[in-house]
Amino acid sequence: MLGGNTQLRDIPERIGYDRVFLGLEIGGELITLVRSTSGGAINKYDGLITEIPTSLKPTTLAARHSSKTDDNLSAFLLTKLGLNDKLVKTNAQGKLRPISFRDIAHLCIIDETKIQSKVSPIESGQFTLKTSEYSVFKLLLTGMDDSAFIPEVKKGKKQQNQNPKIELLEELLVTYNKQLPNNSTKEELEDQLGKIDVTLNGFQGELETIETSYQDLLIAQNALIKKIDEATTRRSEIDEIKARFTLLNGHYISDLQRLEGIREAGSLLGALEPKSCPLCGASPDHQHPEDSSDNLELIVSACLSEEKKIKKLQEELLLTIDQLNKESVLFDKSIPELVQHKTSSENNINSLRTKLSTQRNDYSELVEKRSEIRQTINLLRQISELTVLKIAIENESKTTKKDNKEIEKVVDFSTTTLTEFEIEIEKILKDWNFPDSDRVKFDEGTRDLIISGKHRASRGKGMRSITNSAFIIGILEFCKLKSLVHPGFIVLDSPLLAYREPEDDNQPEEGDTDLVRANVQDKFYEYLSKWDDRQIIVIENVTPPMSITDKPFSVMFSKNDKVGRYGYFPFVK
Repeated sequence: MLGGNTQLRDIPERIGYDRVFLGLEIGGELITLVRSTSGGAINKYDGLITEIPTSLKPTTLAARHSSKTDDNLSAFLLTKLGLNDKLVKTNAQGKLRPISFRDIAHLCIIDETKIQSKVSPIESGQFTLKTSEYSVFKLLLTGMDDSAFIPEVKKGKKQQNQNPKIELLEELLVTYNKQLPNNSTKEELEDQLGKIDVTLNGFQGELETIETSYQDLLIAQNALIKKIDEATTRRSEIDEIKARFTLLNGHYISDLQRLEGIREAGSLLGALEPKSCPLCGASPDHQHPEDSSDNLELIVSACLSEEKKIKKLQEELLLTIDQLNKESVLFDKSIPELVQHKTSSENNINSLRTKLSTQRNDYSELVEKRSEIRQTINLLRQISELTVLKIAIENESKTTKKDNKEIEKVVDFSTTTLTEFEIEIEKILKDWNFPDSDRVKFDEGTRDLIISGKHRASRGKGMRSITNSAFIIGILEFCKLKSLVHPGFIVLDSPLLAYREPEDDNQPEEGDTDLVRANVQDKFYEYLSKWDDRQIIVIENVTPPMSITDKPFSVMFSKNDKVGRYGYFPFVK
């Protein structure tokens, strides 16, 4: 959609789609680019659309760049960026050509192979493009192109034995042939690549299934732990309530005994014969038994009524205690079962975690192997192209000889600019908790970073992925800081896949353990989530931290039509 000519992958999900829509915001202007899935030219519509409008007429832009006309996508985008008239060097002699948006695209869109590559982040790996790629890098960091450069020409001796270009090509061919890992042909390597792609697709599906099962087990485990805590808390509450109720029942028993004593005393007093009062000596004639008799009967009746009331309360209390006893018996039985179930679940989680770690390692090894095969195929293609070029120069040298030789020039960089760029990269790595990031230097020889005295290309694939991402993001941050031109977006494919923070601190994953301990993943996402004036798209198989997954800009492709979003393509039965 940005003018590339690579054919889209032929996957089943593409069936039924004939167009691709890409919405862009450029300087506050909203546009939509529409292109056939088969390639061809591009239609530009004003505003954001999701279907072909009948009332709007598009502007057609060619996909291929041309410096002579403006009716192509590259010229349109470069004009919006203010780069349409910029020139870059193409070789050591200083030959100039107009810049194309494809010269910038590889610094914005980093695929899975490139992000782990040992090649400099500013280079594509094509030898013939090294000069122009470095020139574009200088343009972004300084805002100055090579239009002011005029190649110097001086008269020199005529060519003697051999054209120096041929000598250079022969040296390159020898060097490239030494780099070939084996004697496999391009066809054999492409066949291996196809098989690895098929295997990776199967691995990815299995890995996603295991990831889903693992997450489900963790959720179930948390629910089980919560259930055990609730049951244990309730069991303790029952013991406390039973103790209080037992004490209350003792009070009831004491009250009943007291009432029974009062009632029996009243009955006995009522049954006694009239006698002189033992206290005052009054004779029965001077006493009033009719009044006391009535009082005794009332007292006895009141005691009976109170006893009945207390016994009813006691019956209800004993029934409640019995129910609590039954409930405590159930908890005494269920809590050990829940604990046993929790232990079994933990064993399943540990087993699945081990399997998940193995799957990730196998997947990473296949990705590394695929990257190596692609690099070998690319090397074979370069050897073929250089061989054809050498033959052409040899044929040309037989009929034409040049008397002049251009003085070689290289793209120059001010020390101040490079130092400021190094400081920006170092700041990013430190914000990510990247280990040993105290000294970051840009090596103009390799056109890559040296971090704490160690070349970036010499590190493991996990470290290379992170530092490649820091380099690309550093360009954008530097341009923002210096108010320089940059497209304002980056796409990173799997910057964190090559390493994975272990679920258990006692089981670190093999490889880049320093990255694991540093918790680079959380800091990586935390750093990028603060952007509000630039855009970065991260395509990743590793689940981000919860602080990121909870945000609306985080989308998980679940491959489950009932959970979240099925995939980039919607689910079709």
